[in-house]
Amino acid sequence: MNYKRWMLVLVTGVLALGLMAAPGYAADKTSGMRPVAKRPVAVKTFNARAAMIQAANKYFKNSPVPVISAADVHTAVLAKDAGYQIVDVRAAGAYALGHIDGAINIPFTTIADDASLAQLDPAKIIVVVCYTGETASMTDMVWSMLGYNARAMMYGMSGWVADKAIVGIDIPSGKAAGYATVTRPTTSHKTYRAPKLKGRYANLAAAVKGQTKAYFAKGLAPVISAADVHKIVVTKNRHYQIVSVRQKADYATGHIKGARNIVWTDMADQMTKLDPRKTTIVYCYTGNTGAQDAMFLNLMGYKTYNIMSGMSAWNNNPAVGGFVGYDPALIANYPTVK
Repeated sequence: MNYKRWMLVLVTGVLALGLMAAPGYAADKTSGMRPVAKRPVAVKTFNARAAMIQAANKYFKNSPVPVISAADVHTAVLAKDAGYQIVDVRAAGAYALGHIDGAINIPFTTIADDASLAQLDPAKIIVVVCYTGETASMTDMVWSMLGYNARAMMYGMSGWVADKAIVGIDIPSGKAAGYATVTRPTTSHKTYRAPKLKGRYANLAAAVKGQTKAYFAKGLAPVISAADVHKIVVTKNRHYQIVSVRQKADYATGHIKGARNIVWTDMADQMTKLDPRKTTIVYCYTGNTGAQDAMFLNLMGYKTYNIMSGMSAWNNNPAVGGFVGYDPALIANYPTVK
């Protein structure tokens, strides 16, 4: 064997041995060398934002009943209807002043805690009670996204008994400020990138609970007064954006100047119409559905306030788009227990 031929045989043998020893290859009697190494499986990151939007729409798009009247709750209490669970989300001190018979206390800032959620019965309609209806509606949004059948009691404890000593705060007067409304719509074709959720979550429940706790950690007030919003409108403060979540026909009859219209059940689909750099103010008729949308937006990373008592606090003249809401003289003053 000459030198060149000998070297060719030697190099071929070395290459063959190298391939056999290389990771990912093994001998195959029929086809020679074949790859056997498995490609790494791509692990999909849980899309918390998409899951929360889907959960919100599952509630919004299925004929939600956002509130229940105090009269209907009273009927259920008298009948000892086992299909209801009443949860008072006022502070413990206010709950101790007087509450609906059978109601348990889960303070508002703890509604996303595991210990609090463990007290809820998923087989029942959960009636949420607060002071005036707003924080109960915010709670309703969170618990509905978690799969519970929750609804807020209209006007809260002030709709059950018109007594500050029991409700725990001043009773709403029921009188509107009489601020001006306009009929000219405010429109915008801009769309914005929704805020990124700062937390990383493995599933929907973790995302809703985590975002709720993040909201509470900011220490934001759940509501803003009609008087404070009026100042914002008069001064044309560009750091704010106002959204009427009432139905289109009611918006057309009259709305706050500068407010655009996003019907409350469409908020999850249309939130990208809102500028995340601005503080968002939402309002509805009496404060309930506005509070739900405000909570949803806060969960999604927007800084949002709900107008206390909604349009009924701004202007309650139906001729200009107003809405007649709470009237303390009409409250039945149902019994409470301590």
